[in-house]
Amino acid sequence: MKKSFLLFTLMMFAVLMPAMAQEHQCNGKDKACDGATMECCQKKVLVGQQAEAWARENADRLVDNYLAKAGNKLDPDELRKELAEIGYDGTDVPSYRAAEKVLVERAYERMLASAVAAGKTSIILLTGTGGSGKSYSTRTMDFSGEGLLYDSAFNSYKKLSSVIDQAKAAGMTHIKVIAIYNDLITCFKNSIARGKRAKRFLGLNYLIGAFRNNINKIPLLHMNYPDVELVTIDNTGNNGGRPVTVEEAEQWQYDVPAELIVRMLGHFLHEIDESELVGQQILSVAGDDYLQIEGMNDTGEALAREIDRRVQAVKQEMNR
Repeated sequence: MKKSFLLFTLMMFAVLMPAMAQEHQCNGKDKACDGATMECCQKKVLVGQQAEAWARENADRLVDNYLAKAGNKLDPDELRKELAEIGYDGTDVPSYRAAEKVLVERAYERMLASAVAAGKTSIILLTGTGGSGKSYSTRTMDFSGEGLLYDSAFNSYKKLSSVIDQAKAAGMTHIKVIAIYNDLITCFKNSIARGKRAKRFLGLNYLIGAFRNNINKIPLLHMNYPDVELVTIDNTGNNGGRPVTVEEAEQWQYDVPAELIVRMLGHFLHEIDESELVGQQILSVAGDDYLQIEGMNDTGEALAREIDRRVQAVKQEMNR
């Protein structure tokens, strides 16, 4: 009888141990998800500096995974998905920006070297504020023969010039920049629509700041890189993408007056009131700094406080 009970106990222990170990791994704050525990590890386990450090340790493996399916295209939004192992699911991009940068820099370096070694020394850089419609505006263009297609926002001249300089140093001989413009309110609406589909939203203050950072990007690029081919496309109001001259593109407006901020905040509240945005979606669009948007007037500040009330209500509901 005692032997039977002991055997039964050992059998139950053997059955329960894997589940207990898996639960421990899933609940561990500092543990990444391996293949065996991926199913239960859907919550965030590493963010910020911890995520960045983990990305550095695993950069070659993660970049290998990406390059196996990327072809000649470097897309930071797609590369960031490799961070799913440590909790990234598209809803909290800011917490993984530093880790993303580590992977993007490694991938860009390797893709440049690979393209040049294969004798493909042309590169195309797609630039435009998030939600501007880069993919749609270039939908009829064939990039398959290029050495490298780098699809990113490049929201400032400094970022874009750095990437161009690196491409030249690596041996790229033909560099083309395709710049897409859209007005800010349309970018905001597009980013919300995309977030509903793919869970990846842009925070209010982040989008406004990124838009403003584009000021003088085209004039400086045109002046300082005469050897770079520059293609400029105006997609204002999602018009489908209208090619314009560089001189016209130099007049694109990246100012964000107080009245435009009011329109954005008002649209956000409308989306909440109509239940178009709910729960985590509201938190993702608001971001962490919606009360610190630069340039708000009294109306904007009142709308921001109203958004804050909605955000706090969502947080309370989620913590129940």
